[in-house]
Amino acid sequence: MSHDTDVERLLELALRGERVVLRRYLDECLDRKNFDPGKFLSEVISPALSRIEQCRREDRATAAAISIVMVSLRLAAGRVIERMADMSNVDSSHGRRILLFCGHGGAEQLDAEIMTAELELDGHEVRFGGDGVPSDEILADVGQWSPDVLLLYASCPSDTPGIRELIDTIRDIDACPNLQIAVGGGVFTRAPGLAEEIGADLWADDAADLREALIDDPERRAIPEQRTVGRGRRTPKAA
Repeated sequence: MSHDTDVERLLELALRGERVVLRRYLDECLDRKNFDPGKFLSEVISPALSRIEQCRREDRATAAAISIVMVSLRLAAGRVIERMADMSNVDSSHGRRILLFCGHGGAEQLDAEIMTAELELDGHEVRFGGDGVPSDEILADVGQWSPDVLLLYASCPSDTPGIRELIDTIRDIDACPNLQIAVGGGVFTRAPGLAEEIGADLWADDAADLREALIDDPERRAIPEQRTVGRGRRTPKAA
């Protein structure tokens, strides 16, 4: 079922920045018997975020307008996520332990927060580290928490070299032998093939497919032949 009308209405209210009206609209939507919070998050808020981010990349909106919309969408996402938590009755016995980090920028962080809420709804245990975390600290978290999955989500193009190096380092030092490294959102959605080329184990074209893959393909791992980016990297010789 298409919710284009709801997306348009949400963006209209978000641009106006009328927080009271926005809250009332959200509550009306969530009180519909056939519109649960999880679907509203994935089918209305996420598409709205994608549209405003495309406007930003194409320079079709002012910085002030983008800022107002982003603040409003963050309010909307937070309200919906709270409603999801109130209604949650999820069986987490078959979930996975997922450590998640994202790229710089408000859109990337909000996209990752939405993914975190959706993964929790799927029954996973998620530790969300946000953006701007250095690779060495991510590596330390992997070693300390021993997650099943390291998910690098909603990244900017400028993050790609660092992600490739992080994947290389985890593989080189065997930091967590059973770890599955997944990527998605952001630049990986806009650049098909990039995830495979940098050596990720798991990726998907959109958030829904990635969520499904995390459940259905826990044993999937990268093979050396898939990677093309950085294949000629020299391994430092021992002193």
